[in-house]
Amino acid sequence: MTPLLQACDLTYAYPGNVVGLSNLNLTVHRGRCLAILGPNGSGKTTLLLHLNGTLKPKAGHVRLEGRATGYTRSELSVWRRRVGLVLQDADDQLFASSVAEDVSFGPTNLGLSERDSEKRVQQALEALDIADLALRPTHMLSFGQKKRVAIAGAVAMQPEILLLDEPTAGLDHQGSMHLLHVLGQLKAAGTTLVLATHDVDLAYEFADDVALFNAGRVLGQGDATPILGDAPLMVTARLVPPFLYLMGQQLKAAGLLDDTEPLPRTKADVLKIIARHGNSPPKPQPTRDT
Repeated sequence: MTPLLQACDLTYAYPGNVVGLSNLNLTVHRGRCLAILGPNGSGKTTLLLHLNGTLKPKAGHVRLEGRATGYTRSELSVWRRRVGLVLQDADDQLFASSVAEDVSFGPTNLGLSERDSEKRVQQALEALDIADLALRPTHMLSFGQKKRVAIAGAVAMQPEILLLDEPTAGLDHQGSMHLLHVLGQLKAAGTTLVLATHDVDLAYEFADDVALFNAGRVLGQGDATPILGDAPLMVTARLVPPFLYLMGQQLKAAGLLDDTEPLPRTKADVLKIIARHGNSPPKPQPTRDT
């Protein structure tokens, strides 16, 4: 099956010949969530800016459903309708005087009718639980509110692929959980997600696929569990294994999880395993002959 989005041998350098990407290859599959994992400064944001056409590579190309993308104004317009981007710092994306005006910018520029544009805006605001902020000036929002407005603006465009740079950065626990719930709903509705993050625990719990990233290159890509459990690869990427992965290994070592069972991916999975064995009778202890 043809991948929905591909980066093929991308190379990019910033002024001063600072390497951003180096012969990078990446594959995004339709309907899945891909986490691009790497330490700060490894080039994750640079990659996202290439995946929606904001930056043009020095060499290599991006493919959308198997076709190389172009950089004319009309080609970029079509590309960005299909591939939305939410930056880490929401202030880089908010510019309208009110929340509703900011979220409506994208749908309005799609040429939608006023009625259809308003419908998309309302749906996006409700999805991000910020409908009550519709008339609020954007400069009067908290950091977390700004981030949700920026995501609502991208959601209102109804892209096939949504790229998010460090989506939970700066959010408290409740804000992060709500955002991940919203992203889960978008994925269930058919949106393909790509998250750039350094949070291995987030990637392990939420993503289907993982690409380990460092120094502008993908070191390895595949299903989340085997990639994040590859100790040498994780060391090369300057990352540590997820806590729940390590706990799953301990549960197996303690006999609480069979080798045929999948490792727990969420805290709820761990609690179920513990509860299941908490009601089991204790194992008989060996007795000494008298």
